[in-house]
This record gives sequence, C-alpha cells and structure tokens, in this order.
Amino acid sequence: MPDPLHEQLEAWHDFYLVVGTGATTLTGLLFVIVSLGPHVLSRHKSTGVRAFVSPVAAHFTYVLVISALMLAPEIPRLILAGAVGAAGLGGIVFTTWTRAHQRWRANGLSNLDWVWFVGMPYLCFASLLVSSACLAWHGDLGLFGIGATSVLLIVVGIRNAWDLALWISRQPRPGPREEKGRRR
Repeated sequence: MPDPLHEQLEAWHDFYLVVGTGATTLTGLLFVIVSLGPHVLSRHKSTGVRAFVSPVAAHFTYVLVISALMLAPEIPRLILAGAVGAAGLGGIVFTTWTRAHQRWRANGLSNLDWVWFVGMPYLCFASLLVSSACLAWHGDLGLFGIGATSVLLIVVGIRNAWDLALWISRQPRPGPREEKGRRR
C-alpha cells in the first residue's frame, strides 16, 4: 500500500520549489554583502563577526537542503523524518558551536540581537526536531511544521543579513596606508 505522505508532498511541491529557490538566491546575495566588506571581516576576527555571518549562510543552506529533501521523490517516511530530525539536531549543535551567545554577551549587543541571532535559530531547529517526530508518526502537523520552520529560517536569515549589511556599511574604510599593507 503506497504511503499517503507522497500524495501530500505532491501538494507541497510548488511551496518547496519557491522556498528552496529563494534560499539559494539569498545565499548568493549574502556572498555579495560579504564581498562588499572584506576589510571589515578580516579586521574584526576577534569580535566574532564570523560567528554572526556564517550562521546566516547556514540558515539559507538548511532551507535549501530541507526543500531538496521534501522534493525528492519516494523517500520513505521514516528516512525523511530522520533526515529532517538530523538537520534539526545538527542546527542546534552548529548554533552552539558558533558560540553566538557568548559573542553576543562579550560584544554587549542588544536583547533584540540575541533573539534573532541566538534564540530564533534554536527555536527553528527545535521545531525541526519536533516536526520530524510528528512526520514519523504520520502527522500532517509535521509537514506544516517543516514548512513553517523553513519560512521562519528564511525570515531569520533575511533579518540577520540585513543587520549585518547595515553594520558592515557603517564600518570605516581602510586608509591608503592600510590598503597598501594588505596588498603585500
């Protein structure tokens, strides 16, 4: 007997096509943002700028991978649920590994920055874990949870990329002496 999940996933096809394409495009735009301010990133290694830039790219990449999984034909329910659950667990580990919370505290950033750079990613990845469990137990709720989390990861990524773009644009450009020293 065929799994009804595959029929349900067919209804989600266009959603994941749009979400995955959007995540890919936003990843490309993030590379443009970073390329506009390489002097900022290289100068601020000790402040943890990379602890805030890399997760944004990772969030978009998670959405791309989840979209690809959800679009792949005929993946058995338990394997799909396991892969989504592994993504959720991996996201929690990655967010912890970046030490964004420690960097937030060390740099005296606002509570709003904590919500977006630390709290929301943890919430999204925990949601993926819960949604994968729902999916494994034949719950339609799992499909809606994965879809909602994918959109939320994009929103978090957009907000954080915008915050980083504003921050980079406010950083002073290197003077002629600094620029000459860097070329050597």
